[in-house]
Amino acid sequence: MAPTGKKKSTSKTAAKRTTRTAPARSKATGSSRAKKSAVAKRGTRSAAVKARSAKKNSAPEIDAAPASERNIPALTRQMVAAAAAACEDKKAEDTRILELDASDAGLTDFFLITSGTNERQTQSIADEVELRLKHEFGTYPNSVEGKRQGEWVLLDYVDLVVHIFLAEKRAFYDIERLRKSARTVDLADLQKALKEKTAGTRMRLAAKSTRT
Repeated sequence: MAPTGKKKSTSKTAAKRTTRTAPARSKATGSSRAKKSAVAKRGTRSAAVKARSAKKNSAPEIDAAPASERNIPALTRQMVAAAAAACEDKKAEDTRILELDASDAGLTDFFLITSGTNERQTQSIADEVELRLKHEFGTYPNSVEGKRQGEWVLLDYVDLVVHIFLAEKRAFYDIERLRKSARTVDLADLQKALKEKTAGTRMRLAAKSTRT
């Protein structure tokens, strides 16, 4: 009977040890799992940060052009030069060309401002500008205003707006003062652009004639 009692006590002791150590193991297992999940989260966060930095570094760098600099087509400048030449042919006075600031680019690219001594001359200048741009560029004004009165004639070519004033009306409205941010363009530079266009047209015509 003695040996049987020892075995029972041994089994009870083993059971107690098992019940005592089981919670400790579960706690250890839980803490290790928590550590692993924390490490995994850290790893995920660091991977996300690295991915974002990699995207930033790999993204192509775009050099934003300054707001004041715009790429205006050469054809537009040639039209402005032709309009200025038309004004000069009709003896217009104090012709000025303003290249508008980028903030006004939605309005137009150029203002051509000139003056006539009377209503008949302003109308004649407007007619010559229309005729010149029609023949040389095949373009017509989008709108014409004030031509009948002749005090302030406005020809809107979208990228170019021509203002033809009587001298007193020009002084009264003073468009140049209102557009202080605009840059005054040298007429000589525009005339050079017009000459280049004319020379190019002559060369093309000469090439066509030699082919035929």
